[in-house]
Order: sequence, then structure tokens, then C-alpha cells
Amino acid sequence: MEVRDRVQELLEFFKSNPPVERVYERFYDENVVVQENLQPPRIGRTLSIERQQRMNANVKEIHDFQIGAVLVDGNRSVIEMHLELTTRDGYRIRLEEVGMQTWENGLIIHERYFYDPSSIQGLAKEINEVH
Repeated sequence: MEVRDRVQELLEFFKSNPPVERVYERFYDENVVVQENLQPPRIGRTLSIERQQRMNANVKEIHDFQIGAVLVDGNRSVIEMHLELTTRDGYRIRLEEVGMQTWENGLIIHERYFYDPSSIQGLAKEINEVH
């Protein structure tokens, strides 16, 4: 399957608001490397699932979520995202980020996020720093 098709499938899958583990099991390699900005990478699907579950548990309300530009070149994709939410500890966070994925055999093997980390506050900041 073409990378462009898998990216579209991923974006459509997100619309159904699936549990984190279903997203990672369906679209991420077991040994995926995920990196936030210049932080050390997380290695392995399990670590990324645990981190994202903690991050999601800290969300009280999502005010806005939009996908912007989507680019595909060979085995790489770039997805622009806009997110505004309120955390359980009362912080309103507006995040504009770009995620860059490298695909192999229909799965993401490397993903790196680029965003302004100063927009993340409170417990979300602590969770975000877990590797």
C-alpha cells in the first residue's frame, strides 16, 4: 500500500476517536522511535502508548482540533496539527505542531514532533518530558 493511502487511512481513523493503543497497534511499528522536539527519543510502541494514555487522561476538554497541511514524499509524511484543550489541572493549552513520519511496510518506524514547548504547562509538561 502506498504511503499516501496509509496517511489518509490514519487521518480517517483518528476521526473515529479510537483508543490510543488501537492507533499505535494499527499504524506504528513495534520498535517505533518517537521524538518530541530535541528531547531524547522514546523507543518502542509500548512507551509511546503509555505516555499518550497519561497525556489523554490529563485532558478535561478539547476545544478545537484541526488537521492542516498533509505532505507525502516517498516514505515520509508531514502532518500539521492545531489543538486547543484544557487540562484537568486547569491549564488552557494551544498547540500548533508538525509531525514528521517515516514509513516502512505500511507502518510508522520513526516520528518526530516539532512545536513550541513553552505552550505546554502543568502536569502535561511533566508527562511530555517522559521518554
